[in-house]
Amino acid sequence: MPIDLQAGLYYYGLGLLKRENHLYCLVDLQTGEWYEKMTIYYIEKLLSQWNQIRISQYQ
Repeated sequence: MPIDLQAGLYYYGLGLLKRENHLYCLVDLQTGEWYEKMTIYYIEKLLSQWNQIRISQYQ
């Protein structure tokens, strides 16, 4: 698991749990709530979109 992916998720208060069949769940670190199963590719795309939105807000 790439450390930059883990660090990026941590910035948003999220963790990552490995599930079956190469799927992962995002976990809210404050509430412990689990989100739907998804691939690492999809998680990377979500994180990229969130970062683009965050960067555009500071410009």
